[in-house]
Amino acid sequence: MPRLTQTGGEKREPKDTMEGERQRDTPLLADAPLPQIRDHTDWLLEGWKQQRPDLDVSPIAVVTRLSRLQSYLQPEIAAVFEHAGLTTPSFAVIATLRRAGPPYQRSQRALMDALQLSGGTISVRIDRLEKEGIVQRTPDPCDQRGVLVQLTEKGVALFDQVAPLHLTNEDRLLSALSQEQREHLTSLLRTLLLSFEALDPEDSQHPSHWLGASLASAHVARQVRRAAGLPEVAGLLIQAVAVPGPSARAGLREGDLIIAANGRAIRSIEDLYEQLRAAGHAPVMLDILRGEQRLTSPLHPHHRRESV
Repeated sequence: MPRLTQTGGEKREPKDTMEGERQRDTPLLADAPLPQIRDHTDWLLEGWKQQRPDLDVSPIAVVTRLSRLQSYLQPEIAAVFEHAGLTTPSFAVIATLRRAGPPYQRSQRALMDALQLSGGTISVRIDRLEKEGIVQRTPDPCDQRGVLVQLTEKGVALFDQVAPLHLTNEDRLLSALSQEQREHLTSLLRTLLLSFEALDPEDSQHPSHWLGASLASAHVARQVRRAAGLPEVAGLLIQAVAVPGPSARAGLREGDLIIAANGRAIRSIEDLYEQLRAAGHAPVMLDILRGEQRLTSPLHPHHRRESV
């Protein structure tokens, strides 16, 4: 029942007082933490954690996202090339030749290696570009059975026309990331790619030059140790040791697993490179696993701080 005043009227609480009570009873939005925004992969992870909590599904968080990103990026990139009458693979040939510098030519074999293609596949691509007057073939004077592939004037002009549009488009596709975030992502992707891609053994920065040993990446090391019945541990696996050489002098052997350097965990070539560079002229203390036995050994690499 409404409360009555002595004059018979309804007694009302001041409006601002009632609103103040409601505000005190209802928490402000700013007081409650906002939930994290979830993407498709988060829903996958949540579903698997509910259905199979015994499985470690954390790799999905990276691998599935990389795959889904590629499915979004590829059509957007291809659309720019289609406007110029090109495909993404054909532009890759043009760009590789342009990057070689004047006279913008490379052997067909070098193109095959650079683009990681089979001989048949690269021939088909070059055939199409040659018919359109974008490239031309000439005999390789250094190889009787070889062929040189060269950009024509039309090909150079086409690259100059398409490349700025392509790069602007790629920049647009990365708009969600700040420059700092792009650089951080670049570093992570480089580290991951280096664990799969073979390094040029002629490169003076190749690990074998400053270690005197060939190394297998962490994912290969885990596979090899599993096959040998050893615990899977991430690290760099020594596949061969040059004698004489720094690794041989350090007492390292084929099959040893480098797991740390100067107390820092080693999971990639970049991790080891960073510790070598930081050490300067001092030896690098390596922690290795020989089977299941843990050992420590000082390594004096060929290359010092000035060259790394």
